Amino acid sequence: MADESVDLAVIGAGPAGLSAAVTAAELGASVALFDEQPAPGGQVWRGLERQGRGGDRAGHDLIARARSTAGIRLRLATTVFHAAFEGADGPTLSWMDAGGLGRTTARGLVLATGAMERPLAFPGWTLPGVLGVGALQAALKTGGLVPESGGGGLVIVGRGALVLLYLAQLAAAGGRTAAVLELAGPGRNLGRLASRLPGALLGDPATLGRGSWLLAARARRGVPLHRGVTNLQAEGGGRVEAVRFTDAGGERVLPCRLLAVHDGVIPNTQASRLLRLDHEWRDDAACFAPVTDDWGRASRVGKALGGAGVWVAGDGAGIEGAKGAAIAGRLAGLDAARCLGRLPESAFRAHASAPLRARAGIQALRRFLDTLDPPLDPAAGLADGTVVCRCEEVTAGTIRAAIAGGAVGPNRVKTATRCGMGACQGRVCGPILTRLLAHETGRPAAEIGALRVRPPLKPVPLGALAALDRADAPVEAEEE
Repeated sequence: MADESVDLAVIGAGPAGLSAAVTAAELGASVALFDEQPAPGGQVWRGLERQGRGGDRAGHDLIARARSTAGIRLRLATTVFHAAFEGADGPTLSWMDAGGLGRTTARGLVLATGAMERPLAFPGWTLPGVLGVGALQAALKTGGLVPESGGGGLVIVGRGALVLLYLAQLAAAGGRTAAVLELAGPGRNLGRLASRLPGALLGDPATLGRGSWLLAARARRGVPLHRGVTNLQAEGGGRVEAVRFTDAGGERVLPCRLLAVHDGVIPNTQASRLLRLDHEWRDDAACFAPVTDDWGRASRVGKALGGAGVWVAGDGAGIEGAKGAAIAGRLAGLDAARCLGRLPESAFRAHASAPLRARAGIQALRRFLDTLDPPLDPAAGLADGTVVCRCEEVTAGTIRAAIAGGAVGPNRVKTATRCGMGACQGRVCGPILTRLLAHETGRPAAEIGALRVRPPLKPVPLGALAALDRADAPVEAEEE
């Protein structure tokens, strides 16, 4: 087993993680940067190095600096399956790569684990051929894969910026989309929308303008668009063959070989929950996110936990996009360098002022977009026969029966039904479960809470676990 000790460990080599690692390392900190992918970039900059200098310049610059900075140890194609605090030694990460197991102890930790697509459950969503728009985008960026147009081809259902972006990227690669089904969203708060528009226009006009261009490009391509879609169902035998839905014209059925679904993204909080950091419910975004300060430092970090602290940067702390993530990573890296004694207080303030101002504008745009296109409630109208937990094949009806029997919290439902006990650790079904409990009990989602995450974060061979020479953390009792 490989063991190492560094000043700062960073999980995630997307815009936030790269920025945090480069910032701290260039100020003299030793950094270990982890990512499951074989190359840095994350989802946004996936495959960027292969594109040459014609791609995102900021991304190319950060990736090049991460590869060339002496203080950064890049650990790519590496799965971090556990993170814990061990006394005064700071956070310790257990990981696995092609060469075996390893353990990294650090004085500080930056979680830059990014976002995940908001899960939506509907009849037939577990059929082969039904997947997220993000998965199709990853396939396009990684391998240049374009969906076939035969047999109905690709139908995209959902809303949000990623749908528009993927449509443009697919068209540029020569691909075709059979139809776009725009899901009917909840009503907008027009007063709040109007109050937030000036901040969005002044805060990040370039991103707002790009979104407008993508909308116009979709219209120019003439892809059939169905608005206000409800009653979504995927149909088929061994795989998806058609999608059934209702729009203003009544019930419709379209043939398709691929059905790509998207309703925005939410923070990926698996690692932050494993570390028992404090989380809060955010009404505008309808999701939980870690509680952090302006620099990204997590709330539940004090002297008792040892080390310099834990930071959460990028979309894992709240959705702000690639530009916002890179800025958040820089702020986290600056604060980490300050806490590690690598950056004097006066220099820290001077370095941090400009990123703070830029980030405030991006956050103003995000608040506007959340109001313009509020997310769906994934538990609204969920039929009893619809699968909620794909790993354990637990239906909404089974969960409702458990709630009626007294399981009034996520972890009690998990015990009663096995919902959330699968390989994804409740990453997909957890957000739906929280909202379903809120519906059935009449309590707010903030009070319901979320599933508890336990190690390992990702599936690992039993032999890998047996090789660990000691337990990384004591088992805590369930809370509810």
